[in-house]
Amino acid sequence: MAKKSEIPKKRKRNEEDNDNDIGAYSGVYSYFWDEVQGNRGANEIGSDPNLIRLDYLNNLNEQNPNKNLHITFYSDNCCGQNKNKFIITLYSYAVTHFENIETITHKYLIKGHTQNEGDNVHSLIEKKVKKKKKSGPIYTPYQYVTLIKNARKNGKPFTVKELTYEFFTNLKALQELWGYNFNEDDHKNNVILNDVKVLQFNKAEPFIFSYKTSYSQSEFKKVNIRNKRKKMMGPEEITVIKAFSKRLELGERKKKDLRDLINKNLIPSYYADFFYSIL
Repeated sequence: MAKKSEIPKKRKRNEEDNDNDIGAYSGVYSYFWDEVQGNRGANEIGSDPNLIRLDYLNNLNEQNPNKNLHITFYSDNCCGQNKNKFIITLYSYAVTHFENIETITHKYLIKGHTQNEGDNVHSLIEKKVKKKKKSGPIYTPYQYVTLIKNARKNGKPFTVKELTYEFFTNLKALQELWGYNFNEDDHKNNVILNDVKVLQFNKAEPFIFSYKTSYSQSEFKKVNIRNKRKKMMGPEEITVIKAFSKRLELGERKKKDLRDLINKNLIPSYYADFFYSIL
């Protein structure tokens, strides 16, 4: 078994875990991938868990035929992750293309006044991982998946969806086809996304999003993301495209590090097959 002091000297491989607490269904869905399946670029974390939301909305639409769904998301107030042109594009695309979704609302929690259940989920997972590391290193992503599933002592286990490169959508390309105005409302006011407290999207108003900058604000303000006279494709002509056509490659230095760890038996032979498969 590798000593704990030796493994961190090598370049670490990345595993990514994003958790969504779906309150209405009393379930936690954790989306998990490693760095040969996806990275942390604009199509994944740079657009926060947008791709995960799109997958969730698609599943919800398919599971509720002939219904008029009104969906509300809650998240922290992180502008980089949860308030950007990618998430606006995604919600606008979803209410337009998913026939059973009528409206989507996203409310941003005010720090110090609310509690985000997603933070509780992360805390449980972190505790489980730390406890496991006390008994020995974690070598492969599969070990993390097991830990995440069993992070909660009581109740229903967390659901883990293990992703491959085929899951990831090019949100940047979708946004460029979908709209371009995200910073000027119908009254020519400058829209500062960092100040937005509520976003709303309605099937009856394609390419328009409504927003509030305060929960005490009585009326929504509106933004047409195609507010200028510019010829663009119609919504029925736009489809999402995949971000990757094949599995991603590790960097050469990281490959060398992994080979060294295997050759020195710092990664036990029991786990070596996984690493050989990505080298």
